[in-house]
Amino acid sequence: MNSLLGGERPEIAGRTLSVAPSGEVRVGGARPAAGDGISRALARLVDPTVATDAAERAIAVDQTNTSVIVDERLVVKVVGRWAAADRAAHLLERLAEAGSTDVAGYAGRVDWGHPTLGTSTLAIVTEYLPGAQDGWDWAVDDVVAMLGGAGAEPSFPAMLGATVARLHDVLGADAVASPDSAPSERAARAFAALDAALEATDRSTGPTAARLANRAEALRRDIRSLDAAAPGLAFDLHGDLHVGQVLRSSGTPPRYTVIDFDGDPQLDASERGRSDAAARDVAHLLVSLDLVAAVAQKRLGRAEPAAFAWADRARDALLGSYRATLVRGDLFDPALVPGLEAEQLAAELTYADRFLPRWRYAPDAAITHRYPSTDELPEDPWTPPPFEPTST
Repeated sequence: MNSLLGGERPEIAGRTLSVAPSGEVRVGGARPAAGDGISRALARLVDPTVATDAAERAIAVDQTNTSVIVDERLVVKVVGRWAAADRAAHLLERLAEAGSTDVAGYAGRVDWGHPTLGTSTLAIVTEYLPGAQDGWDWAVDDVVAMLGGAGAEPSFPAMLGATVARLHDVLGADAVASPDSAPSERAARAFAALDAALEATDRSTGPTAARLANRAEALRRDIRSLDAAAPGLAFDLHGDLHVGQVLRSSGTPPRYTVIDFDGDPQLDASERGRSDAAARDVAHLLVSLDLVAAVAQKRLGRAEPAAFAWADRARDALLGSYRATLVRGDLFDPALVPGLEAEQLAAELTYADRFLPRWRYAPDAAITHRYPSTDELPEDPWTPPPFEPTST
């Protein structure tokens, strides 16, 4: 069920909602937090069976918005900025209407009708999945176990391919032809991402800069292929798909659910909601398998060629399963994948430079493995950094 709050400064749980000139959404002048009753009150607007004293518990991993577990059965995601969840709410509703079980159950949303800003989603309420882990944990665990001889070949790559194909068949039902300018626009965006990565690594200290510079022409080659591809079809896809966006819940068999349909956080809000080619989701997910291989080597404390040998097999399994499951085969153009992968790997390096320097080793590993070097600059072999408690 959906609900609507109205007015410039409506109240929720005895506190006043406001939107700052910067677009930040505040409740009582602050960001909501577990225990303040805001998420519980929002959950009750969607599900009146939630008790007035239902417990709230924080989800620490959500940094952009505020996500709170309510009554140990619902997750309430409250936006940090105006309009930040409109896209996700729209896509989750479409998937719920189609009966998709590849996302957490959608309970509803709370919208805010503002007299000058219009109507936007304030909060999304979904099913809580107890014990769920994201893929930077469960996928890496599976690969490390396999490499150490304590586990079998992971089967999740084929599962991921089939899952994304089902999501694309639903979301791509109203796909439209991309404009004739789409190929050149895709290439320009990817070249810009590579230029930003080259600049970022050149500013930093360490061997990543030389390894990237020696592979820049190979990356450019794949990016140039985007300009030669057909415009194809576009629709509202996930936009920021990687293994970390896939939760695994305990059970036999375990349940896998895709989360976070807000789009690519590195793009401007106006760009985040644009329709795009299905190949972008596929390329991002394929890249994340290489990143899992890098994180696994960090866990092992050594460079391990068998990790990327696994990634090669995993990529084939994911892509094969995706294509076998996708009903609307015209949604996917495999010719776009190499260029979009090159863009995503470059974007991962820029993300690390801006937000998480300790993550640089992972895209560095994937680029070093996937692309041939010109050997123009002296470079050291890639080795993983020392293991730390967090995977990234």
